[in-house]
Amino acid sequence: MGLKEWTSNPGKFKNLLAMPVQLLMNIVAMPAFILAWYVAFTNWRPIRGDWWQADFIFFDNFIRMFSDEYFIGAIGRTLFILVVVVSIEFLIGFGLAYTLSGEFLGKKVAITAILLPMMVVPAVGGFIFYLMFLQTGPVNALISLITGTEFTLAWFNYPGTALLTIMLTDIWQWTPFMFLIFISSMLALPPDPINAAYVLGASRAYTFRRVAIPMLRTPILIAIILRSIEAFKIFDYVYVMTQGGPGYTTQTISIYLYEFGFKYARFGYVTAQSLLIMVTMGIVAWYASKPLRGAG
Repeated sequence: MGLKEWTSNPGKFKNLLAMPVQLLMNIVAMPAFILAWYVAFTNWRPIRGDWWQADFIFFDNFIRMFSDEYFIGAIGRTLFILVVVVSIEFLIGFGLAYTLSGEFLGKKVAITAILLPMMVVPAVGGFIFYLMFLQTGPVNALISLITGTEFTLAWFNYPGTALLTIMLTDIWQWTPFMFLIFISSMLALPPDPINAAYVLGASRAYTFRRVAIPMLRTPILIAIILRSIEAFKIFDYVYVMTQGGPGYTTQTISIYLYEFGFKYARFGYVTAQSLLIMVTMGIVAWYASKPLRGAG
């Protein structure tokens, strides 16, 4: 292939450069992936022997999970958390980015302060919020001060309030991620269409809604997809703050798989559940990212 063809079709050159990396990833990942699918069709439990000694039970693991109320409950609870926290993080992050996209004194300090929670280790963030929401913690003390009456709610003893503390922790830590994507995208918008709208007499709000937002569709989609994937895997906060309690009322799918996999050593069953979730999330991500592939 000549130099002219390389320069006229850089996509082929990029694909060729990516092939060694992709090949290495496949070599490393494929054996584990094949083993996982094999284990998913067995009743392997390490206490009963090695994985090749486990009985082959075909689709029993996959059939059983659809009648497992704890598994279904964990999936539903995780999706509920995902929808709530991603929606709130999107709204707050987008609003902050719009507010701070203009020029004003102290802008750099404000942006740095907003990004600080994202730099905290999730387990540490969960522990901080756990201490804050203790019955004798500062949140109850602040509410008591505001209301003028003694407020001693045990936040982690009730399903609703325990779940609320987990979601508040996630919103506090990951809203800066949404904000970072949005403000960097807003600052990189081409100025010509926006200036043209101003010249024609459009207000800032109208220009943002009709001109800027259509150009921000790709960053918005990327932010929602990335945060949704990460929120679905939520583990640290739940483990540190409630460990899935009280009872199983704050148990997410990650906590569920951890308990069944490492506490009860049901490796065959947990592997089948993990693969089903992986395939489902892959399909959802594939369809959700269609506009990105079209844009490319």
